[in-house]
Amino acid sequence: MTAEKAGSVTAQQPDNPASEKHNPHHHEKAIIKAIVIVAVVVVIGFLMASFVTREFKGGPAKKPDLRYYNGFEFAKVTLANGTRWSTEWKRADGQSFLLEFIHPPWEVENISVTGKYDRRFELAGVFITFDPPDNMSRQNSFLFLASADLTSKLVNVFDRKVFAACTANVTAACETRPIITCSTNASVIYLKTSKDPGISLDGNCATIQGYQEGITKAADKALYQWLGIIRK
Repeated sequence: MTAEKAGSVTAQQPDNPASEKHNPHHHEKAIIKAIVIVAVVVVIGFLMASFVTREFKGGPAKKPDLRYYNGFEFAKVTLANGTRWSTEWKRADGQSFLLEFIHPPWEVENISVTGKYDRRFELAGVFITFDPPDNMSRQNSFLFLASADLTSKLVNVFDRKVFAACTANVTAACETRPIITCSTNASVIYLKTSKDPGISLDGNCATIQGYQEGITKAADKALYQWLGIIRK
């Protein structure tokens, strides 16, 4: 009796549609079908996202703003903290650098440069000094920005060692800094607050001066001259 029932069940299995769920070929087809559906959904989603992004941005990406100056190509770059102008510059040893500047050369070329420096200014170590800040004013932020840009290029491009200094020890910020002025027998860059932007060279010292944006323009003018991009 038990054997007959068992045989009966065995004979009915091929006719049971539910048994197809355990068919490995059927299972494989289901997986492939699911993968295809997911792929189609992803592609459609990507195309929709691209369309929406393009519509909100006003069409295809714009070409970069390019300008040429003395044989150098400058590209306007938009960053989170503002815009920069970048160009490729090659050192005498053949090494290339992609340099970024706050101001393009045509905006700073008319800043005056007077005097000349001597060999002391070309020493391996250079001090960047400024008058002790009495508070975190807007002018100080421009001074620090000019100092950072000068330091970056002096170190990375010109292989100079840069030391932050103050002209006097009258604030906590200057307690641990060297006290350096243009009369110090060293290579000195003096960042000075002044209403009139300009650069004054005097032996071992380059005084770079200006007020707010004027100080960063004067610093860029000095860098452009040292790099040979501005030739006057």
